[in-house]
Amino acid sequence: MNFEWNADTIRWYQAANDYTGFYKKIAELIAPKLQGYSSLCDIGCGLGLVDLELCMSIDRVTCIDISPEAIAFLKKTIAERNIANIRALLMDCKDITWCWDVIYISFFGSRNFKSFLPRCKKLFAVVIGNNETELYPGKYRRFKRNTAPEFKQELDSQGIPYTLTEVTLNFGQPLVSMEDAQKFVLNNSPSISPEDLTSFLSQNLVETVDKKYPLFLPHNKAIGIFEIEGEGGLNC
Repeated sequence: MNFEWNADTIRWYQAANDYTGFYKKIAELIAPKLQGYSSLCDIGCGLGLVDLELCMSIDRVTCIDISPEAIAFLKKTIAERNIANIRALLMDCKDITWCWDVIYISFFGSRNFKSFLPRCKKLFAVVIGNNETELYPGKYRRFKRNTAPEFKQELDSQGIPYTLTEVTLNFGQPLVSMEDAQKFVLNNSPSISPEDLTSFLSQNLVETVDKKYPLFLPHNKAIGIFEIEGEGGLNC
């Protein structure tokens, strides 16, 4: 798992989504393509923020993740909102034995997409683009991400047909204080030097008129939404 869910990361991620509507906008692009399907599985769902939107457009949603913290958050949200058609499961995708009409994978899960094709009729892969602003200095990135151009090249080289929707969405980070901003950047780049931390925040952090979140780190996230036909048939 490349991302650690804890009280802070859950708080930051939820605040960013509430502030920008990032996952609502992704869901609005995908929901029209769910017509005629009744079941969806989000593999590596994290907090399930896109599923809380997509559940209004499909009968049944299964959310799978290996993080107890993420699944606990999602279960709590489901209960608070009285959502009856989302099932959140703590499990590894390697243990999947079921099939769904649609499988949704995002960002890191796209590396293993071929193993999911036999278990669905349609697969959506949401992959990071190249031209995004950073929430921390890029030189401190701890792992290499699969990008939309790389994923596209992989599909093309294997002759796998797809439909691609490219979009850039605001997914900046609202913050409650300068201390919160410093903590956020340090969480994403633990080895950052004090000088680089100060320089990055002075160049990127902006003030807002929002009393709850007086500071904001702008972040335009370029993504590619790949729609791929699955291999799962009636006997799946």
